[in-house]
Amino acid sequence: MLNRNLLSGLFLTLVSIYACVKAHQLGMGSANSPGPGFIPFGIGALLGLMSIYLCVRGIIQLARGYKEKPAFKGVAWKKAMLVVVMLACYGAFFNFLGFLVSTFMLMLLLLWVVGRQKPALSLIVSVVTAGGAHLLFVVLFSLPLPRGVLSYFLGE
Repeated sequence: MLNRNLLSGLFLTLVSIYACVKAHQLGMGSANSPGPGFIPFGIGALLGLMSIYLCVRGIIQLARGYKEKPAFKGVAWKKAMLVVVMLACYGAFFNFLGFLVSTFMLMLLLLWVVGRQKPALSLIVSVVTAGGAHLLFVVLFSLPLPRGVLSYFLGE
């Protein structure tokens, strides 16, 4: 019986071949003057190499009689779905709340509710993470991220 590594490796090898063919059709250019297909071709080739490694690993596992474990046994589905809902809410309220507030709230909820960290630690890590991301993206890189409700309270 084929194992997951071999099956996914074969599938991804086909995907990489398709990606390389399409990238080549865009035009490769040269090393000094790369065309639009240069980077996609490289990514497709890299995917192909990793896929071949996965196939070889799957063949070795078959030869050694490796027994696969169930793929999703022991997954905490409630936590996984909670994270998906939190990320969807983060995206939905991102413009209204702004980058800083929504990132702070997401981190706080992920650490406190999902990660079961202590409230004080969750609060500190959330402030540092949101503040650090704000400094990096808004101050250092000058990205115009939404200010949201903060602009209302700060009168901007």
